[in-house]
Amino acid sequence: MKKKIFLGLLGLLIVAGAIYGWTNRPEPADTRYSGAYVLDDGLFVFVTPREGEVLRFRTMAGETGALWPAGKDRFEGGRGWAEREPAYHTFTFERDAQGHPAALTWTQHGIEPRRATRVPLGETIATFPSGELTLRGKLVMPATACPCPSVVVVHGSEDYSAVDYYAEPYVYAANGFATLVFDKRGTGESTGRYSQNFRALAGDVLAAVKWLRDQPGIDAHRVHLAGFSQGGWIAPLAAARDSNIKSVLIGYGPMVPVTGEDRWGYVYALQQKGFGDDAIAKADRINDVISDIFDRGANRWGELKQMLQESRGEPWFEAVKGSDSALGYAADTKMPLWMVRLYLWWKIGRESPPFIDRLYDPVPTLAALKSPSYWIFGGADSSMPTDWTIEALEKLQKRGRPIDYFVYPEADHGILRFETDKDGSRKVLGYEPDYYRRQIDWLKRSDL
Repeated sequence: MKKKIFLGLLGLLIVAGAIYGWTNRPEPADTRYSGAYVLDDGLFVFVTPREGEVLRFRTMAGETGALWPAGKDRFEGGRGWAEREPAYHTFTFERDAQGHPAALTWTQHGIEPRRATRVPLGETIATFPSGELTLRGKLVMPATACPCPSVVVVHGSEDYSAVDYYAEPYVYAANGFATLVFDKRGTGESTGRYSQNFRALAGDVLAAVKWLRDQPGIDAHRVHLAGFSQGGWIAPLAAARDSNIKSVLIGYGPMVPVTGEDRWGYVYALQQKGFGDDAIAKADRINDVISDIFDRGANRWGELKQMLQESRGEPWFEAVKGSDSALGYAADTKMPLWMVRLYLWWKIGRESPPFIDRLYDPVPTLAALKSPSYWIFGGADSSMPTDWTIEALEKLQKRGRPIDYFVYPEADHGILRFETDKDGSRKVLGYEPDYYRRQIDWLKRSDL
């Protein structure tokens, strides 16, 4: 009888998940306007989709904004990261004789309109194998003579298409680097199941590198990797397995296990709300039980239930609710623990290789890496423990490893500038002004 009830609940959960996924499918990305454009003063402007028909522009100077359709080939958006009104930016695209976007006019409120022409970058959509999987990639070539140095962009934890949405291929190609971006397994048009298994994903990166080296115009000895956020775990793993990787560029990536990044989620929340070491220690005790369950398969669900019940109502416990951590989820969820247990088994418990290895330690990988690496951090990162990561990097530097890093003291995850509202929430303004230039300068130095 119990088995029938369990199977019935599991079936309902799977059906509910399928219905939710079907009804919440994102709109297809409008990639018609994607590319690099150059203003008369030489400033590059990069345009890619944000979601559906909504676009996002970025400049080499860090300015960015979202743009909504406002007529044929016309888009408008407000100031800041995601404001729609009042309209401040207007982009009007011009088409060539073949109907392709060839230029744009950028009008900002109170500023003389500026015109930008599209940079003639070569662009190829292709597929390549990674074991039994087929991955979709996009290779963007510079408008300069080749053979060229190249960059493989390593996907973060996002579950959407990097091919459709990432701006980095245009940023790097406009500055002389052929760039390959690909949809990680289970995303976009790549086959397989979405995964956060770093070793499996590093294998996909190596498959991308292998395919890239065989393409016309690519200097096979000057291939760089650029990984962002979760890509900071994956890119060094891939480079450690390929001694010919020229360099590794990491943006706001961690040098702690996933359990360390997860712990930072509630430590950050507690610190922001004025709690000290005593509250963190209480949170750590519950988190240790969660880790035993999740990472080691221990059957401590009853103990976890009791600890959660005893902590409810305490100020520190309320403070961790909704934080970017497993504890934050456990504290905030309305689901009974038996349902959480069932969901975890259905979602990730059956996968081989495992969905994620939260205990993977990136330090030994970087310690053995011969390729130089450059790490860029936000000193006010709310998602990743910058200080803990820098501590690990500096220990490796003292051991003579070819590692360098730079910190933007007031930037959040993504190297994003922000202002803090009265309620403590952060309003994103844009990128640090020289963030893209810093990446290009490093790639050029390391390519010599």
